[in-house]
Order: sequence, then structure tokens, then C-alpha cells
Amino acid sequence: MPIPVSYACMSPIHTLPVELLTSIFQLGVDSDPIPDDQIRGEPTFEVLVSHVCRHWRQVALHTPHLWTTIHFRTRAHMARAETYLSRNGRLPIDIYVDTCSEDDYQLRKDLLFRDEFLPVFDIVLPHIDRWRELHLIVADLECKSCARKVLSTCGTAPVLQTLQLWHVQNWRTSERLYNHIGPPPVVVFGGSLPSLKHIILQGVNLPWSRSPFLRNLTSVEFALHSDNVRMPFDLWRAMLDSSPNLTRLSLLFAGPRAAPSGTSPIPDGIEWWGAEPPPPDAVIPPGTRLPPSTDPVQLLHLREVQLNNLESDYLVALFRTLHAPNVRSLHLGLDFEDQDFTPFIEYLAAPPRHRGPKVLHPHSLANGGASAASDSPDGPSIPEFPALERLSVTALRCSVPSWRALLAASRTLKRLEVDFTQLSEGAFDVLLESVPIAAVDLDRGASREDGAAQDGAKSIKGKGKARAAEADDADAGTVPILPALESTRVSGVTGKQLAQLAAFRRARGCRVRRWEVDESARDEDAEALERETEEISARWRAEREAEECEAGRAQQPWRWDEPLERVVWFREEEEAESEFDEGEGEEYADEEDGEGDEG
Repeated sequence: MPIPVSYACMSPIHTLPVELLTSIFQLGVDSDPIPDDQIRGEPTFEVLVSHVCRHWRQVALHTPHLWTTIHFRTRAHMARAETYLSRNGRLPIDIYVDTCSEDDYQLRKDLLFRDEFLPVFDIVLPHIDRWRELHLIVADLECKSCARKVLSTCGTAPVLQTLQLWHVQNWRTSERLYNHIGPPPVVVFGGSLPSLKHIILQGVNLPWSRSPFLRNLTSVEFALHSDNVRMPFDLWRAMLDSSPNLTRLSLLFAGPRAAPSGTSPIPDGIEWWGAEPPPPDAVIPPGTRLPPSTDPVQLLHLREVQLNNLESDYLVALFRTLHAPNVRSLHLGLDFEDQDFTPFIEYLAAPPRHRGPKVLHPHSLANGGASAASDSPDGPSIPEFPALERLSVTALRCSVPSWRALLAASRTLKRLEVDFTQLSEGAFDVLLESVPIAAVDLDRGASREDGAAQDGAKSIKGKGKARAAEADDADAGTVPILPALESTRVSGVTGKQLAQLAAFRRARGCRVRRWEVDESARDEDAEALERETEEISARWRAEREAEECEAGRAQQPWRWDEPLERVVWFREEEEAESEFDEGEGEEYADEEDGEGDEG
């Protein structure tokens, strides 16, 4: 029987069942950048697929999941929001409200500003019982006043999981931020957010004692809080104590209060709460109040810590009050020109052993265990974050010996990201040093099965004899600093330095598999390194294929193996492109017009 013309002319994509196409659309919208990260002027995924053809449009319009992100940035977005709300059924919704500053409004009148603020919330407030996320950015004091009015009178949002409040006023100096006196903070959402998990406050503070929803959190991000509006330490401690599943903590010129306010009978600043605890053999007079840092908050699920623009003494005091042995990722952006962060870096490398309860050895952490512990002050030094796998440094002023101590203590570190222009001279040379082999290094080498270390030796343990026979006596029993390092992203170094580091680690069986290099370092030595890594990876791949062929294993043409070594170039983002791009999605502005071309 001949195939009907209508089917013969149909594109193969139209043979997909509607259910499968719907699932593809849902995956696409979930992978789309959030509005804050969306490239200006680019239409969103749901808009694109709804303008391909009539069939896709019908499927998209009847897939409520595609229309659950409501983003306000221009006046046109207000009408678009009404359309989205009519399409998303009763699903939870994520709301982004991005208002502009007065200067920006003078340049582009279609942006959301004072007159549009309250009408925006008139659109979404009837759906407050469905708010899953609220991201609110204000850059004007009058808009902030409107935000205070809305959030203090709207009542509870029962399913809200993420609350992000940003006041991005350009204060120009930290002194102006510190000295700004605004109205006292208001209670938001009636003090009731029973589902809250993620809190992000930038330039916005709350009435801390009247915000009982600051508990059971999984991520906390505070930024730009002058000391006089920061959370008293007893409330900070209560927030963390009641959030045992906290996984992420990010602080940028923020955190608990540093100096006592003088308004509380109990000291409420971290200067007392994080004071150095007495040593175990100290004679303590009766009635002496010990600083609470002797009993740190247990944050056993904390995995990521970001620290920006905080003072060294403050950070030491802060981490005396915390015990987070399972942190995997640490970012340091400590950009105070007059600050020496050596004491804090020394603390991270080897905190006092008499602090708090028993701590876990890196050996037990690397194997997923939690039983091995030590409370002996005479035992081996354990770093503050013994399971650290990723370290990112954008600014850090500290001594080279303290930097060396931190790296030497980071035996499990797999990724290093550093701008060496923001570190002390000689910081890069530390990467060319070796440290004694430890038990954790042997276990790591024995457990690796990815083939990366098998180019000449099977593991650190297996190649010890061969390396010792060829190396100088000084190298026997040592490994390069950061023995587990697999990838690095560096800037502020030359191609010659990178080639030297690659050769150093390669010769000792601890090669770096991925080199992410700033384009500014592209020179003859860097390009030679790139060619060398390509040749090494090609030989390694050919050897693996030959071994599989000899063993009679079938070839898998669809399989792609990560190169043994690889150079990837990147360019540091320069001045961000103007966000006032003309024609921001104008061709898609009216969601009710047109049904796309017939496909």
C-alpha cells in the first residue's frame, strides 16, 4: 500500500509521540539558564519551541511545566507574566523581579522602576500560595520602600523554598555602606515560611529575632551587611544549630556580628564567642565563663564554603565556632589590601587540636567512614577541611609559608583555581615542591582505576620502587604537593611555568589531566605544552586500543575517553556587555501573536 503523501512529507521529528516530545521540552526548560544568567536579548527555551511550528506550539502551550518561571525586567514582561500564569495551571512558580536604578532608568525607559513595582506584585500576589522561589532585586531606595510594604503585608508563602532579596545600591565605599542609616527591618511573610530551604540576602537584613523561619536551611548566603545590622551571634548559632543539613555557606562582607552591641547582657559579638579557648591543662577559676568556641556547631553536611572580603581575625574567630569536616569546596576572595591573612590560612592548615569534640582523620573521610577519630593534642595535624576537593582563590594576601602549609595539608584536593596575580610572589613555586607520602596518598593511588596514572606505573604505591631507583634520594618517599590534583585553572603565570609544573608532576606519576589556561599566557611555551599533551593523550589512547584488541574485546566506536592530558584555553571575562541591548526578544514579545511557520 502506498504511503500517504501527508506522512511521506512529514519531518521525522513529527513522528515522536506527544508524551516523548513533552518530556524533551521539560528537560530543555530545566536546563535553560535562570533569568539572572540569561544572555540579554535571547528568547527563553519555552518561547523558542512554541514558535517552531503549529504542532510544537500546541504541545508547548499544553505543557504547564514550561511556563513556571515568571521573570520581570521590562514593562513588556508584565503582560507576558499574565500569559505564563494562564498556562502553568496550579504548579509551583518561580518569580524573578529585576528592577533598575534611577541612572539606568534614564537610559532606558522600558525597564521596571518605581511606577511599575507595585503593579508587578499585583500580578503575582494572588498566586502567593504557589510561590516556590522569589528573587527580588532592587537598586533604588524608593523601590526598596515598596518592597518592604509588599513583603510585610503579603502574609505567608507556604511552599516558598528559596528567598533571594538583593539591594544593589552603589554605595561606592564601604564607609558609606556602614554609615547608611535606614528604617528598621520589617517582618517578612508574617514571619512564617515553613518550607524555606535557601536564603540569599545581599544588602538586605531582617529583624533576626522575629524571623523564626531561619531554620532547617540547606544554603545560606549573606552579603554586604555592615556590622551594626549583622545577626547577633546567639541567633547565628541558633540558625546553624537548627540547620543540621546545611550544605552551602557563602559570606561576602557579612556574617555574625563582630563587636558586641552593648545592648545585651550576654556578649553578642563573635569577638567573645570565637575567642581562643583555654588549653586542656589550663587552671580555670571557679565561675569563669568559657567562650562557646569550646563547643563548636556541628555542620557535618556542609560541603561548600565561600568567603569574600572578611577580616583575618574575624574569620579565625568564626571558624573556631564551627566544625565542618566534610567541606569539599572552598572559595577565598579576601581582597583587603591592608590585611594579612596569614593567621587565618595557618588556622585552616592546622587548627588547634584541643578545640571541640573528636575530629575525623582524612583517611576515614576518604573512605566514607566516620568512625576513626582522634582527640589527642599530640597526634598528627589535621586541617580545618580534611576532605577538601576544590580550592578557588581570587584574592589572598598571606605569607608563602602559610600558603605552602595549606596546600601541603590538602591531600585530597582534586581541582585548584587560582589567580596568581592576587597572591604573594613565589606562591606558584610552591606547586613545584614535594611532601612526604602519607597513608591517604597510598589509598588514593591504589583506588584509582581511571587509567590516568597508568602511563608508566599503576599507582603511587606500585611505582614507588621504580621512582626511587631513578630519583634523587631527596625525592624518595615523597609526592608532589597536592598529590590528588586532577585539574587546574590558573591565570597570572607564564607558559614556561606551566610547562615546568606539568613536567614536574608527570615525572612523579601525579599528572594533571586538565589544564585550564588564561589566554594571556598563550606563548610559545604554552602552545608547546598543548601539543605535548595532545601527543601524550594520542599515544595513551592508541595503547589502550591495542590492549583491548589484543585481549579480544570489541571496539566501542561510540565511547569517548577523556584525554590523559588536555589544555583548555579561557579568557577572563572583561567588562560585562551592556545590559541595555536593543530589541531584547522583541520578535517574541507578544506571546499571543503568530503560531510559527508550518513545519
